Formats: sequence, C-alpha cells, structure tokens
Amino acid sequence: MPRPKASEEQRTEIRKRIQNAAADIYRAEGISAISARSVATKAGVSVGTIYAHFGDLASLMRSLWTGHVERQDSKFRALAKSVKDPVERLKALLREYLIFGHDNPALYRGAFMFVRPESHDAPKAEPMETYSFPALLIETVHDGQITGQFRDGDPEIFAQILWSGLHGSLALPVNFDRLAVKPTKDLTCEVIDALLRIVATDISGQ
Repeated sequence: MPRPKASEEQRTEIRKRIQNAAADIYRAEGISAISARSVATKAGVSVGTIYAHFGDLASLMRSLWTGHVERQDSKFRALAKSVKDPVERLKALLREYLIFGHDNPALYRGAFMFVRPESHDAPKAEPMETYSFPALLIETVHDGQITGQFRDGDPEIFAQILWSGLHGSLALPVNFDRLAVKPTKDLTCEVIDALLRIVATDISGQ
C-alpha cells in the first residue's frame, strides 16, 4: 500500500527542520561542513528528501536568507519611490545598504558573503535586474543620465561598480579583521561621497 502524501503542514515542518539543520551546521562549522548527508543526518531525513524540497544545496542555503532579504528589498523599493531627485535617491540607497549591512552582520555574511564550495554545483547566472537593489541602482543611474546629473555610460556597469564599492567597504573589516581598518559605520559619508564621484557630473554642494 503506497504511503499517503504528506500534508502541506507536514511539508512545511520538514522544510523548516532541514533549514534549521543547515543553519546550525553553518554556524558551528562553516560552509565547508555543509553536505546533503550532514544536513540529512542532523535533520533526521533522507538525502533524497533534501533534494525533493530544495532541488540542490545552493537553493537550500539561499532559502535561509530569502525572507530577510525580501523584506529589505521592500525597504529599498519604498525608499527609491519616495525620492525623486536621482542624486538624492542614489545617496539614500547607498546609505540604506550600508546601514543594512552594518546592522545585520550575520545576515549580510550569510546572504552576501556566501562562498560556494567547489563541490556545490554552480547556479545559473541571472541578470542583475533580477534583484531589487541593483535594479534600483540601474534605474537611478539611468534617470540621472537623462537629467544630466550622471555621466554617460552603461547604467548596468555603473551599478555593478557602485555595488562593488558598498560590498567591499562592508566585507573588508570582516575578511581582514586582523588589520586596523575602520568599521564601515565610521566611513559611511566618505564611502558614499567617493562612490558618487564615479557617476556624478558634479557633486559640489552635495
């Protein structure tokens, strides 16, 4: 007699158990300790159950932070909508990103400093516009180019440079904590001004 299908509530409980197991291993031993077998053993499920619920390990790890990142994305979108001037909008987005990264260090490390082990399959590359923050950067740069406030050039390339600058300022104190570098919170204004100079035609008076 075939086993009855799990209810939606049971499926949700199993997914949560798998996610909790992966998160516990990640916190205790790091990403290198994550494998289908280690997560399955800790969660008390079969390896096949993990793939049935998440498809692959990369998707499982991304799922740990998806909800938190989506909530922050909503804040980015609301902020962008509330500021009409492209220069002021860009400054506001850059500042909000730095605040988010500094105030949520564990989330930022997990979601944005996740280094995929070579043993994990590489995900399919998606366009930058797939995610809210870079899409907003691209849109804002484009709007500023129309008004003459930002330099000519590919908005997507500018967005990648801006995002790289933000990420680097947040990652450097973490990856090189043996060096006496200032925390990002102490350099927020300087980082934003430096990044604005990359795209703005004139930031005097800003």
